[in-house]
Amino acid sequence: MRTMRLAVLILAVVAAGLPAVLQAQSRGVPGDIVFNSARDGNNEIYKMNWSGGVPLRLTTDPASDVEPALSPNGRDVIFTSNRTGNNDIYIVGSAGGTAVNLTNNAANDGWARWSPNGQQIVFHSNRDGNFEIYVMNANGTAPTRLTDSLAVDQFPDWSPNGRKIVFRHDNDIYTVDLSTGDSERLTDVGPLNQMAAWSPNGQQIVFMSTRAGYPSVFLMNADGSGQANLTPKTPGDADSDWVSRAPSWSRNGLIFFMSSRPSTGLDNEIFVMLPNGTDVRRLTTSIGVDGNPRGR
Repeated sequence: MRTMRLAVLILAVVAAGLPAVLQAQSRGVPGDIVFNSARDGNNEIYKMNWSGGVPLRLTTDPASDVEPALSPNGRDVIFTSNRTGNNDIYIVGSAGGTAVNLTNNAANDGWARWSPNGQQIVFHSNRDGNFEIYVMNANGTAPTRLTDSLAVDQFPDWSPNGRKIVFRHDNDIYTVDLSTGDSERLTDVGPLNQMAAWSPNGQQIVFMSTRAGYPSVFLMNADGSGQANLTPKTPGDADSDWVSRAPSWSRNGLIFFMSSRPSTGLDNEIFVMLPNGTDVRRLTTSIGVDGNPRGR
């Protein structure tokens, strides 16, 4: 796929920030995850410790607030909200407060993810006709389109060194090198692969795939090899009763994901597991969707 279009200015900013990655990751309180929950009637953004416990509610709005991500220093949260009538990307402090609209666009913007140094945000948007990948500064300025394709480009995530972005292109997962524009296809087993997230050490990628007949969390090496289902359904359960998706990582290598299954009464809850798919633990138990967990 040779459909990448990158701006030199964006590349210079990314490269200049690389030495700050480890410093940014060392600040703040480790072990937090943010997620969206409808436990209080509609989707709002919450934060809790990775081991569970009583979550802190960060937003209070009649609109739907979803898809949060904590900044590398733990001080801010970006999320998607339709409070202006369409999906835009907002930012709020990690203790709550007034949310600020970063995109202010009439199209649908979403799935925002911080760069490792906290200086930029990657997201998807259909502002140019179909969903493409964009990068903007952390304050919402200078949005720049990275992909230019007739197919759907969605669900981006940064590599830990800030040099690549993994994303869904059409029905598969690709990476793009920000310094060269070269892309690499990582999956080729359908029907759908998306929602990829890089491991903290950059060696693995977790993603959602429907190849088993139901949405499930898969793991692969960063070059696409060794793809394995981490959340196979219990034998005898119906495919329609088993959904696991939206995986992400903690800095200590745990994998968070949302899942509905017979044990949850088919309610969407947040789970955590080891990278080999073992020691699966349920973190939320409230009625209403709990989803899109994002750790740090």
